[in-house]
Amino acid sequence: MESVLAYIVTAITALAFLLIAVFTAKAIKFEGGSNPKDPRKRKAWFWVLAILNPIISFLVGYFFFMPDGNVLIVNKYKTALIIGTGVGFLLYIIIGFVLSRIFKNGKLGHWF
Repeated sequence: MESVLAYIVTAITALAFLLIAVFTAKAIKFEGGSNPKDPRKRKAWFWVLAILNPIISFLVGYFFFMPDGNVLIVNKYKTALIIGTGVGFLLYIIIGFVLSRIFKNGKLGHWF
C-alpha cells in the first residue's frame, strides 16, 4: 500500500510541474523582430522544470510521505519512490512533447 502512495506522489508532482510549465510558457510574451528570444526562454523554463521535477518529487516523497514501520516496508517504499520518480520524469516529458505537438503554433509549441 505504501508503494502505491509513492507512485501517486510522483505522478501528482509531475503533473503539477507540467501545469507550472504551461503557466510559465503562457506568461512569457511574444517578442517581435527578426531574432526573438521568447522561444528560447520557454524552452529553457520547460527543461529547468524538467530537471527540478524528479528532484522535488523524490524529496517530497522521502521527507513528507515516508511510512513508519519496519525496514522491509521502508525499503519497498524507497524502491517504489525511485521507480516512481523516473516514471514521473518520463510522464512530464511525454505529456510535454504531446502538448507541444498539439499546440505547435502557440506558445507551448516551443518546448521541443
